[in-house]
Amino acid sequence: MRRATLAAVALATALSTAACTSPSHDPVATAAPASPQPAANVQGVLVLRVQNLPQVGTVVVDGNGYPLYRYDKDSAKPPTSNCMDDCWMKWPPVIDTGDVRIEGIDQAQVGSFIRQDPTKTRQVTIGGWPVYRYAGDAAPGQAMGQGVGNVWYAVTPQGKKAAAPPANGAAANNPGN
Repeated sequence: MRRATLAAVALATALSTAACTSPSHDPVATAAPASPQPAANVQGVLVLRVQNLPQVGTVVVDGNGYPLYRYDKDSAKPPTSNCMDDCWMKWPPVIDTGDVRIEGIDQAQVGSFIRQDPTKTRQVTIGGWPVYRYAGDAAPGQAMGQGVGNVWYAVTPQGKKAAAPPANGAAANNPGN
């Protein structure tokens, strides 16, 4: 009798866990916009690390090597995102998965806040600034978003704008908001 009860409890636990973690029931999985970067960072472990990219200098990249960006129209105190609607498609926010691992960044610089949009997801901040990926970065290590519209910049480990000029002059002339 005891074995049957334990088996029933184990089966119920497994079924409820599967139901809670399926993509159709996971608010983070359904809230994140489509982007060319691998979706591995949307669920599970989010890795943030420091990397020196020749075109922008020392910046923060995700675990796959894609640089992260900050938006001059956002604010750091308090953290506020002004990248909404169509902006999301080009600049997907970096979502806090609950398991953020940092490498080479002062832990005090990394935080998150709840986005004030319909998703109410928790977005990662560096130095208080909300951070994003750029859909135009087709490969790890690219920084095509640097200087876009004179408002998007790769983010340093302190939350500052990367000072290096854009990798190509065309990016600065592309007001991709």
